[in-house]
Amino acid sequence: MSSTLRPWLLDRFARLLLLVGRRDQAVDVWRRITAEDPEHADAWRSLGFQLAGQGRDTEAIEAIATALRLEPADPATRFNYAYLLHQAGQRDQAIVEFERVVVESPANDRAWYGLGLCRLETGDAAGALPALQEAAKLQYFNPHAGYQLALAHHRLGNADALRTEHERVKGFDPKMAEQIRRDTGL
Repeated sequence: MSSTLRPWLLDRFARLLLLVGRRDQAVDVWRRITAEDPEHADAWRSLGFQLAGQGRDTEAIEAIATALRLEPADPATRFNYAYLLHQAGQRDQAIVEFERVVVESPANDRAWYGLGLCRLETGDAAGALPALQEAAKLQYFNPHAGYQLALAHHRLGNADALRTEHERVKGFDPKMAEQIRRDTGL
């Protein structure tokens, strides 16, 4: 069997294991692929996703970081790396990675949202505001972006902008608008 066919077949086998609910065995197969072919970025990515799904954040971050070292220009991998860093509470590093994603993929609304959320969580409402505005612009009906944008306006004392955002969100998600009202004292 050729050296390139074996990892491909093992990867397909791991994906099949996922389909039948055998996640731990799929992780074992991806570990085998990465041991045999440490340059196999797809296996590192898949391994990282599965480890993240199991709550094994440190291992997941290491696997995704390896995939990113192998393919540094892949914005999807960089986004996932930033997301995992955020989930693990490493917000400052997540901000750096989200910033790189929005430069590489300016239409990625989830990256703008992640950047704004991280900045808001680190107390930088002024820095969060433009990122959350961009997220809401790119994905108008995202109630979470609207909620976080309203919080940024609230923290900055932008009462008119807060009311405007509340009304915008109210037009498509009344429950989230009610949450905004409660959390900001509108």
